[in-house]
Amino acid sequence: MSHKNKQPTQSEKRRLIADKLRVVPELSDRAIARMLGVSPTTVGSVRRELADKSVQIGQVDTGAYDWTKHPYIKENPDILDGLSVASLRAIKAPGVLDKMAELGSRSPRYAQRRLYMERKQANKSPLLTVTEEDVEVFVSDIKTGLPQIKDCSVDVILVDPPYDVKSVEELYSHISAIAGRILKDGGSLCVMCGGAGLNVAMRELGTDIRLRYNWDIAYVCRRGTPLIHTRKVTTAVKHVLWYVKGAYDGDIVYDLIEAPTDYGTDKEHHVWGQSVEGVKEILRRITKDGDVVCDIMCGGGATVVAALELGGRKIIACDIDEKAVKTTKQRVRELFGHSK
Repeated sequence: MSHKNKQPTQSEKRRLIADKLRVVPELSDRAIARMLGVSPTTVGSVRRELADKSVQIGQVDTGAYDWTKHPYIKENPDILDGLSVASLRAIKAPGVLDKMAELGSRSPRYAQRRLYMERKQANKSPLLTVTEEDVEVFVSDIKTGLPQIKDCSVDVILVDPPYDVKSVEELYSHISAIAGRILKDGGSLCVMCGGAGLNVAMRELGTDIRLRYNWDIAYVCRRGTPLIHTRKVTTAVKHVLWYVKGAYDGDIVYDLIEAPTDYGTDKEHHVWGQSVEGVKEILRRITKDGDVVCDIMCGGGATVVAALELGGRKIIACDIDEKAVKTTKQRVRELFGHSK
């Protein structure tokens, strides 16, 4: 008798949901439902059951943990004002208040995410050792095609080019051509882009037939949300346009990334600099140990620093601006223990 395509029972589905909630409780019911192919209503039901049992990450019974007496709560009692249900669940989890105190954070869910990533990192096999020789940074203009980078040698390109429509029209087709040449089969091109020129960006990035549009990841940056007067829009979202060369066979990616609110942007090193912690969140989703990560418009080096801090990733980066390349190289030297 054939057992092909046997569907999981309701109890098996609920067990899978419970396991997922214990690992990533910060994801929405809909996000978890999409991952597991179940109903958001069922996810919500299991989530409430776990909350009623006071069970959190790692199946810790938080009923035995008096979080209300934590020194950080006593010092900052106003943190509890207006907490959402999800944030209240997070703050009760053992270790979250300690992490909030360590970070000086007022966000329980952010602290919980940081704890999860640290635990996940700690449980991994030892990372590939990356040395300073594994980081290549040079001055070059993308309009040259970047012959310095070998064909089919890069796993992931993450680039944050200018967002104005003129720049999009002039530069994005070059980005597409370079990605089509240097990406390995199955590799990803991720381009940060503003909403105003999104239609033009997608048109230009689609000019290389070796690339296939995969998805649009929303990168939420709540700090300093600009008003686009001509469109009558106040925006908190940047788009990460994700293209793939060949068939993507990596992990499932959640398409909403929130820039950590406890960290600003990286304007100290470049006028258009991004938050290293924010870029790190993007790289966690789309890269893995052993990948070669490339930023062909590196600016002040936020992507380079983020990849190095994640560990296990070799890096190629360039920029047309000699000053930006010098800044990036200096940041690399400092990460490897050299003085300024």
